[in-house]
Amino acid sequence: MKVQMPKISIPKLSLPILKKKAKVDLALQINHTVARLLSLDKNKKPTFEPVEIDWWNKSEYEKKHLLKDVVEKLGLKGKSVIASLDYKDVLLKVLKYPATMSMSDLKSAIDWSIKRELSASKEEMVYDYFLLDKFKETKQVMVLLVLARKSAVDDCIAMLKDASLDPKILDFELLALVNYGLYLNLPLPISILYIDYHYSVLVSLSQSNLSYSEINWGFAEYQEFEDEDHLERFLSEVRNLIVINDLSSVYLAGPVLMNSELLERFMENLPVLGLLDLEGIKPNFLIPYMLFIRGMEG
Repeated sequence: MKVQMPKISIPKLSLPILKKKAKVDLALQINHTVARLLSLDKNKKPTFEPVEIDWWNKSEYEKKHLLKDVVEKLGLKGKSVIASLDYKDVLLKVLKYPATMSMSDLKSAIDWSIKRELSASKEEMVYDYFLLDKFKETKQVMVLLVLARKSAVDDCIAMLKDASLDPKILDFELLALVNYGLYLNLPLPISILYIDYHYSVLVSLSQSNLSYSEINWGFAEYQEFEDEDHLERFLSEVRNLIVINDLSSVYLAGPVLMNSELLERFMENLPVLGLLDLEGIKPNFLIPYMLFIRGMEG
C-alpha cells in the first residue's frame, strides 16, 4: 500500500515587530561568525556576486561597519531584506496536540504553552508559531514554536537599519535548511548535517517531530590545526546522534562541501545519502538562497 505523505510547508518566521507580508530585495544570513548577502532575479540567478563577510572574533562595532561598507559598495541602500537570526539566539519548541481538537481549543492550548515558555524564560522573548498539516498516521497536529531573545532581535534590526537596509522579515537559519529539503521535494524524514566554518548542526524533520543538535566542530579550525582527534570525536558524535534519533541517513550541506578531502572522509564514515548544493552558487550560500526564495513569496 502506498503511503500518502502530507504536504508540509514551514512558513517563514515573521516576528510580530516586523511585517508579515512583504517581498524582499536581499537575503542576509547573520550569525556570530559570518554574514552572507545574496540577491536573486526572477530566474533565481544572483544579481551580483554573493558576498561573505568574515566577522569571526570581530566586535559588534566592527561587524556593523563591515556590513555597512558592503552595502555602500554594492549600492544596496534602502533595499528590503530577509535576515536569519543567529541560531544561538533562537529556541525551537515542537508542540503536539490531538488532531481531534477544535481550532478554538487548539489555539487556547497553544496560547497556554506560549505563556508557560515565556514565564519560564529569564529574558524577554518574542515568538511566532506555525501549524503544520495534520498527520493521519500519528493523529496529531504538530506546532512549531519559535522563541527569540528580544535583545538579539532588536540588535539585528538596529544593525540592518544602521547599514541603511530595510528589514522586513526575520527568520531562523535552521528552518531555512529544512525548507530547502522540502523545496527539493525530499521524502520524509529529512536529516541535514550542516557544517560551517566554526560550527555544525544536525537538523531532522519527520512526520512527528523536528529536532536539532549543535555540534562543537567547524572545518575552518580543522584546516588550520589538522586535529585528527577532534575530527574523530566529531564523527563519533554525529554517529551517536544518528543512532539516538533513529536516523537512517543524512544529507550534507554547507561550506564544507568546498573541501573535497573532508567531504571524502564524511562520505566514508557517515551514512550520507546526498549533498545539498546549488548549481552555479557556492555551497556556503545555501541558507541565504533559501531565505531569498521564501522572501520572494511575500
